[in-house]
Amino acid sequence: MNEYDEKWEAQINALLDSELGQDDAELLKAEASDDRELARAIIEAYQLQKAMGKIRVERAPASLRKKLQAIPRQHRATTAPIFLQPRWVMAAAVVPLVLVMASLMQPDTPSAEEVEQARYELALAFAYLDRAGKRAGNEIEVTVGHTMSDAITGTVIRNIKSQYESPEEKEV
Repeated sequence: MNEYDEKWEAQINALLDSELGQDDAELLKAEASDDRELARAIIEAYQLQKAMGKIRVERAPASLRKKLQAIPRQHRATTAPIFLQPRWVMAAAVVPLVLVMASLMQPDTPSAEEVEQARYELALAFAYLDRAGKRAGNEIEVTVGHTMSDAITGTVIRNIKSQYESPEEKEV
């Protein structure tokens, strides 16, 4: 249903319920004289209202009425006091938990002895890293330096020898 239909439906319902003012009712009737669809909608709504008025309403049996009326009383009887309802119990449990977590998350200030011990351990770690770095540097220099010098000198010596060898000596 589009916005146009919803507007007319609201006005038709107000007309049938006698809630539409005299001027608005006259305007709606004038619109219906020019708009066949609107006129048909008014007639159908009026016929539906008339048909609904003819439907006989039967009272529910007394036993059903008593059961239905007892439902709110039973609900009030089974409803726990507000402080025992699950949402309030959970809220009450969360408050101490939040307080404990807040106290545990407070940063502790280290003592002067702890600060001094941490400085000593840090200096010791840096000294160890410095010594390990020097040893690793020396080992790399020895290994790579020797390998590089062998590679270079070996290649140069082979090239020099190959220039002075005869072709027959190369094949042997």
